[in-house]
Amino acid sequence: MVVLPVPEALCRECRLCCRFTDRDILTPWAVRPGGGDPLPALFRPPAPLALHPGTGRMDLPVLVCDALRPESGRCGFWGEHPADCRLYPLLLVHRDGGFLLALDPDCPFALRESPAFFVAFAERFRETEWLRLTPAEADRIRPLARGEDRPHYRAVLPLPEPGLSRSA
Repeated sequence: MVVLPVPEALCRECRLCCRFTDRDILTPWAVRPGGGDPLPALFRPPAPLALHPGTGRMDLPVLVCDALRPESGRCGFWGEHPADCRLYPLLLVHRDGGFLLALDPDCPFALRESPAFFVAFAERFRETEWLRLTPAEADRIRPLARGEDRPHYRAVLPLPEPGLSRSA
């Protein structure tokens, strides 16, 4: 299981991830409304997730993931949290007709490591987790990945459609 090694001290200092201003976008996929087919196991937490009101900066309303442990700044599901959380500041997006992993430059960790560092983790995710998805599972997450992209996210690694051979 790929987990980006974001330093705990940096997470406690920053506190951008696991906090959201809109329940419908840029939140863990497991807490977004709309249901439908269940998410592939790769993107499901080990127990239900919820968002609850928290405090924000600049008078913005903030929702906080209930798996976030305030005393440590760590996820209560650490190591078992959903892939879209485990990979941050890498994000699974759907851009120009295909899946890719992109980097969110708003995360301070994104600025501390080299592009090669993130490419290596993206390749590991592709090989050990992404390629195990079925085409039907990819179809379930495609709409979520389409809504995830932002213009300032930097492409890191294109991902093949799950279930297709690498030569396709």
